[in-house]
Amino acid sequence: MALHDRDVMNNALGQPAGTASESATRRINNAVEELVRYMLFTEEAPLTAAVSGNSGFAQEYAAGGVRDNKGRSLKDLDLKHRLLRYPCSPLIYSRAFEGLPAEARSRVLLRIDDVLSGRDQSPAFAKLSDADRLAIREILTDTKVLKTKS
Repeated sequence: MALHDRDVMNNALGQPAGTASESATRRINNAVEELVRYMLFTEEAPLTAAVSGNSGFAQEYAAGGVRDNKGRSLKDLDLKHRLLRYPCSPLIYSRAFEGLPAEARSRVLLRIDDVLSGRDQSPAFAKLSDADRLAIREILTDTKVLKTKS
């Protein structure tokens, strides 16, 4: 909505397309930041007990994941300490994510790379261990989601 509102305002004011006011930039960045925090499970509660079952759902769910060259997937389940083995939403592979406006999707991926590379060490992402950051970054890079900048 922020991108749309920015474009409407630019048109109304005769500004070039893509010109962003401070207000529009702040709204876009806030929305991106909220999505990045969601996608990296920053507020995930740890499991208090292992989750188990016998329906076959866990195996079927994990089998449907996009895998990197080491066989890892964002759909790999943990079910002992947390839901997923790698705390990054597999929705990053979804049509809904692909359907985001290109500018928003690009900003989300840049922010995710900032967090995973360690360039962003803010408290919001402190729950991500170095091992998790590295594994998720490798998975996303290998599966062509991230084009990393070292």
